[in-house]
Amino acid sequence: MKKEVLVAIITGFALGLLITFGVWTANRAIQKTPAEPASPSPTPEIIITPQAESSEISLTVLSPEDNFLSDEEEIAVSGKTAPQAVVVILYQEGEKILEADQNGDFSTTITLAGGDNQIEVAAYDEAGSEIKKSLTVVYSTAEI
Repeated sequence: MKKEVLVAIITGFALGLLITFGVWTANRAIQKTPAEPASPSPTPEIIITPQAESSEISLTVLSPEDNFLSDEEEIAVSGKTAPQAVVVILYQEGEKILEADQNGDFSTTITLAGGDNQIEVAAYDEAGSEIKKSLTVVYSTAEI
């Protein structure tokens, strides 16, 4: 029985060395990077500068105020941004997507969840510019 144990230990040791050598060889092959071809002249660097826009997009949330305490489940969200900008309002109960009018005014009604409500208002103009505002509204039916 001692002979079989000795053969098993030697076989296991040899198999372990074989697997370790295989992993080491594969790892070394993966880490090698191909040599970069030598270029006769340096490649010119291209720098892209964004064009300056005449005006950046702005966003003002007029209602509700940040940290507002509401005793009503539905609340109006309104504000001002760039004309015809897409306005996205994310809140716990869902999301609303609307377009600001020609003056940049927007308004909608959202439903609050009980307690703390994180509301994020984002505006996107036609040029792809984006601006975000976050506010907290607490909805409570407790009488004070």
